[in-house]
Amino acid sequence: MVLSSKQLLSIEESNQRFNIWVGAVRSGKTYASILKLTDLLRNGPPGACMIIGVNRDTIQRNVLLQLFRFLGFNPPASKTTETTIYGRNVYFVGAHDESAVRRIQGSTLSFAYVDEATCIPLPFWRMLLSRLSIPGAQLLATCNPEGPHHWLKKEYIDRAAELDLAYWSFTLDDNPSLDRKFKDDIRKEYSGMWYKRYILGEWAVSHGLIYDGYDEYNEYDTAKSNPLYYIIGIDYGTSNATAGVMCSITPNLWPQIRVEQEYYYDSVKKGRQKTDAELADDIQEFARYKNVRLIFVDPSAASLKIELQNRNLPVKDANSDVLPGIRTVSKFISHKNLVIHKGCTILRECMQTYSWDPKAAEQGEDRPLKKREHICDALRYAIYTAFPRGEFSHPDEELTIAQIKHRIYGDNSFNPLGTSQGGYI
Repeated sequence: MVLSSKQLLSIEESNQRFNIWVGAVRSGKTYASILKLTDLLRNGPPGACMIIGVNRDTIQRNVLLQLFRFLGFNPPASKTTETTIYGRNVYFVGAHDESAVRRIQGSTLSFAYVDEATCIPLPFWRMLLSRLSIPGAQLLATCNPEGPHHWLKKEYIDRAAELDLAYWSFTLDDNPSLDRKFKDDIRKEYSGMWYKRYILGEWAVSHGLIYDGYDEYNEYDTAKSNPLYYIIGIDYGTSNATAGVMCSITPNLWPQIRVEQEYYYDSVKKGRQKTDAELADDIQEFARYKNVRLIFVDPSAASLKIELQNRNLPVKDANSDVLPGIRTVSKFISHKNLVIHKGCTILRECMQTYSWDPKAAEQGEDRPLKKREHICDALRYAIYTAFPRGEFSHPDEELTIAQIKHRIYGDNSFNPLGTSQGGYI
């Protein structure tokens, strides 16, 4: 096991009340922090430990699998909420929203580990700190940076000297296990604000266009035949517009995702709302004669989902998490692996005007402006729910503009990936 000097330093010096590892994706910060956690479980002050994440699944994936490799034990089952390690009670708590505060009230802890700390609600964080009441208690936390006004940076990291807090900022070069090719590849996956945060490790403000990598090479006007299947995303509106996108998916050809058609009904412009039955009729017609595998619908649209299910359409709740969804769509856009037909005029216009809310950024939040965002939401529902990890293949070499043009507008035979490397299935 080879560790970088930054990793070794962070393990050695993480002896404060607060110890926070911040930085780029795949930068080695989590690996170092879990090594420290392993040491505390064996040698730390007596008392209970709590491991916190956005939900139980992320705790298992991001923390426990690696932790138990270090410990030499089999990891607990993915639904387990507590275990015993070296005679110490260890609790696993998901903290997706403020209601999670109730789960830790009354606890007394000697130390705690927080994964993805910037995603944890501030009231939960404050309650957690009050539970670390045993003398010598410590908090270990990891995160990717968010905006510079985020509460974790303003209220804690920026006040490190007065709070008995140590933190370390990691970049890709601080992870000795990564080779140059992987680093080059992962750098290509992000652009704009996401690049600053997830590659450079900066607390970058959200401002300007959300999909700043969108350009003419994300558009096409020549239809491609015989996709493997279709998916549809629907954003439901009552007083607002109802919008939909139809995406053809062809895993062995580039681009793999093509938005072929759009649906948009604006009740304000039309002067009347459509009933759920009328909207379901429209969507049924929209999907007609297509091999539609799934229709991802706004999870709050219960009445519309019932109407669609009554027509035997393959309906599923969309994953409506905003920031991870935007980040995933941004990846596909930056690689020109998501292209939009020029006939989708509303979606094309909205993709080029969809912006961050500057007032929200001043309050430490990343939030899109509520302005004609409905069709962008529909696209996010389809892409993020179908491909939640943003996985796609791309060539080893840096693409030239000519190659990108050829991929989008040229014949199907041009595919440096090979037909066996392009897929998600």
